[in-house]
Parts: sequence; C-alpha cells; structure tokens
Amino acid sequence: MKTIHKPYLLLFAALAFILAACAQVVEAKPQPEALSQVEAAPQATESVAGKCLRRSEDTRLLVDIVHGFCVQFPAEYDIAYPNESEIMLIKGSMVNVEEPSAHIEVKPAEGVTLAQAADQIAADYAIPGMDVKRTELTIGGEPAIMLDGLSGQDPNRQVVVIHGANLYHFYFMPMVEKQSDMYKKAEALYKTVVGSFTFRTETNVCPDCQEETQPSSEQSNEDPKTAMISGWIWHDTCASGKDGEPQPASTPQGCVKEDSPLGPYHADGVMAVGEPLIEGVVVSLGEGACPSTGLAEQSTITTDLSYSFAGLSAGTYCVSIDPQREPTFSILRPGVWTYPAISQDVISATVTLAPAEYKGMVNFGWDYQFLP
Repeated sequence: MKTIHKPYLLLFAALAFILAACAQVVEAKPQPEALSQVEAAPQATESVAGKCLRRSEDTRLLVDIVHGFCVQFPAEYDIAYPNESEIMLIKGSMVNVEEPSAHIEVKPAEGVTLAQAADQIAADYAIPGMDVKRTELTIGGEPAIMLDGLSGQDPNRQVVVIHGANLYHFYFMPMVEKQSDMYKKAEALYKTVVGSFTFRTETNVCPDCQEETQPSSEQSNEDPKTAMISGWIWHDTCASGKDGEPQPASTPQGCVKEDSPLGPYHADGVMAVGEPLIEGVVVSLGEGACPSTGLAEQSTITTDLSYSFAGLSAGTYCVSIDPQREPTFSILRPGVWTYPAISQDVISATVTLAPAEYKGMVNFGWDYQFLP
C-alpha cells in the first residue's frame, strides 16, 4: 500500500521552495477579526437562477477544476501551491506558526479503500498510548474518515475521502490544547473547509442554499475586486522515439497513440510529477469569452505558479497563448498543445469568476516535437 507522506515533510519541502522564490498567493480581503465561527450565509446572484455561491462576507471560494472540487476558506487566508497535487491554506506566510493552517492533497487512490487509507494514516502518525479519535463523516456527499489526536511536527487532525478515482487527504494543524485560542481557530478552520467542501465544480452552487431572488438588505453588492486566475504552463513529455527510429511496440508511458502533427504519438495531456514548467511564454488575459485579449499579459516563470492574474472583478475572462507570437514562438516551436486540446494554434480557456473567487489550475500543456 502506498504510504501517505507526513505533513511536516511536505511543509519542509514547501518551505525550501518558498525560500527560493517569493510565493504568489491569493490577495485576501482584509478582515477586522480572525474567523471565530463558521459563517456560511449565502449571497444571491442572478447568474445562478436564485441559488447561491458558497461564500460569505467572511469566506472566499476556491474552485479547482482539475482536481474537481470547490471549497470556501477564511477571507484572511491565502493559498499556496507547493506542487500540482497540493494546496495549502495559510495566513500571511508558510512560516507563520502563530496561526493554524490546512493542507489538501489530491492523488490517485490506486485501489486503496477509504478504511485502508485511514489505517495507513494511523500507522504513520499514531504514537502508542495516544488517544486517536476515529470518526466517520460525510464530505461532499461521500463517506469520509477523520482521525484526531495524531502526532507530527505539531498535533494534527487528518481526514480522507475518496471521490471517483482520487483520494483527497486533508491536514489541519496545530490541534493543541482544546482550551487554547489556537485550538479554537484550528477548529473553526476545519469546520469551514470540511463543511463547505463539495465536488460540484460544474455549477459552483451549493445544493442546500435557500432560494432567494433578491439580495438581503444586510448584504453588500460591492465587488471587492480580489478574484484571481492562475495556472501552470508545462512541458508534457512523451518519449516515443526519435525521427528515423522504429516505432515502439507499445504505447510509451505518458503518451497517447493518436495521429497529430507530431506523428502517431503525442503526450497525454496530464500534468505528471517531474514534468518541467516552461519559462518565458506570454500568457494573455482578455475580458469576455474567448477569443479576447488586451486586458493584461504575463511571461511565465518556473519558480512558482507559471502565471497569475490577481485583483480581478467578477465576470468572464479569456486566458490565451499564441504560439506564433515572439518570444513564445522561439520558446515552443516546433511542437503541439496537448492540454486543454490538441492544437498548434492559439490555445485558450474561458473562465467565469464570482466576486472574490479564486480559480487555479487553468493549465496549458505543450509537447515538443524533438524532445521527449
């Protein structure tokens, strides 16, 4: 069975990553006080026909399309991406030990059952003599198991849930003495994340919200302009052999057998661990559905998120890359896009944001013709 890594090992790796470069995180809306209880009062919006988005004055909405989930988190918290499979909810900095943090890891379940995943966590983190509380609950309509009283760099609480082919693993720390302010904050963070977590990314609406056609008088219609879009531009690798060599007897790992401008094989469009990021590609942002440009541009980096557009108002945007344009042409050619579609032309994604919403993992994959 695959061992589930301990959060402090992940934290050290992420800290090293952050020290190498400034982390780009969500620009959070300032709050006068730390969240002390779960606030999930919905706000009405005409765009979802009287239903409400999962957010409130004290929370923000994260929609992760690639990993297939939505979650709300305290507005004063930021998001950091140690890698493509992990998300951290932190307050100000990853080295801030004065505030609790949450960590969400999404990986293939690989045949592991929910009970087996929980048993592995207990084996890795439980210390003989410690009272580990095991509780069954439901997250996003799926059975889940929570383990409380675990050891590590700090006392922590972990939760596992399986949805489709993926294992979702949550860490919350530190879970210290129950009468302390730190514990109360960590408990509030846990309730906010677990209570709002849903797999309904296709609509981004909560299934249990009361229908409301007009905003209440206590709700503000002011857009905080703190929405954000980010993603990765990566080299999608496929070692299918060089020109002139015999074709492989079977489909190589990371490849798809399908005719394309590269021949009978191309990369699979899946961002895998170890596949490198591409630096210097120009990413364009435009208002409205694609095709649209002219609002902003960024050149991709390899030390953090490839690109991010922050400070956005609610609305629809187009994120696009033109491989015919310099310097992108010299960086990418020859090759082909493999994600989100097979193409040699302009690649784009239309993204719709609610107020203060964060949409990450708006990614684009490129397969070089003469590289693996």
